[in-house]
Amino acid sequence: MKKYLTLLLALVMILSLSACSEKEQTDEVSTHEVEATDNFPNDNITIIVAYSAGGSSDKLARIVQPYLQDELGVNVIVENQGGASGQIATEAFLAKEQDGYNLLAVNVPGVYYTVALQQTTYDYDTLVPVWVESYDPIVMLALNNSPYNTLADFIDAAKANPGKLSVGFAAGGGQQATAMWLANNLDLDIKQVSFDGGSDASAALLGGHVDVIFGDAAARVDIVPEAKALGIGSPVTNAVWPDAVSFNEQLKAYNVQMPTDEFQARMGCYFVSKEFVEKYPERYEKLIAAFEAVAQNDDYIQMLKDGNLYASCVLESGAKYSDKLVSMADEVKNIIAPMFK
Repeated sequence: MKKYLTLLLALVMILSLSACSEKEQTDEVSTHEVEATDNFPNDNITIIVAYSAGGSSDKLARIVQPYLQDELGVNVIVENQGGASGQIATEAFLAKEQDGYNLLAVNVPGVYYTVALQQTTYDYDTLVPVWVESYDPIVMLALNNSPYNTLADFIDAAKANPGKLSVGFAAGGGQQATAMWLANNLDLDIKQVSFDGGSDASAALLGGHVDVIFGDAAARVDIVPEAKALGIGSPVTNAVWPDAVSFNEQLKAYNVQMPTDEFQARMGCYFVSKEFVEKYPERYEKLIAAFEAVAQNDDYIQMLKDGNLYASCVLESGAKYSDKLVSMADEVKNIIAPMFK
């Protein structure tokens, strides 16, 4: 009897183990089936541009739109939600389901300023870059008939005439931070005039309402005939402003240096959320692959050149730039945020 009970118990254990093994295999198959049958994307994808229509970010998004459609096989819609240095669009983007059907086109370090200076529902690491489209150094511009030809000319004039000279910039981003950094570190008493966007600052310069402006180098190609560059946030010769000498080269005479190149530039990116990347890593890779394919399209490159936008283009996977973006975020937290307090 005992022998039969032992055999019966052994049989039950074998059947139980077999059932568990089958369940694990079924679960494993089911997971792979979900991955294999995820035909993402199968619906429209919306690019939320964090700035108004007509700016460089909007132009770049509308140029990439048809080519991205071809690569992904679905409609790509460009939607503008400007305001608050990108905060409005970022909040709207994060309020949507994080499934890859919405992308956020916003500039860094500008969007990091919103974290540093305002109450936001997101943090520095909430957004993950899919694609880095452009890298545009900040440039200081004056009208051609201005008495200032270099950054040093402006600094010396500002020191000699405290409270008299004015500088314009787009509010809440790198341009404003650059103006504030110069004023703070060189003890300049200058009028700092903020505008809703770079084009408004340009209009103020052309109208004679400010002495100089800070702008994004490629974006300000629109005023090349009327303006000259007093300095630029890059040691590399710029295609739009080839005669511009870097800020840091000129600042050697004053024994100060701006923190890094990232401090003196704007990077245009397409973002998804960290939540999306963690939940759908395969979709994230598919989006990167689509942008990479677009970047190899000669017609797309020609469109960028025709729009005078190619000079600032990077066209690289966001994954390759993650360290640089972390560096930008750290600078905002440790260097820039304290200046605004």
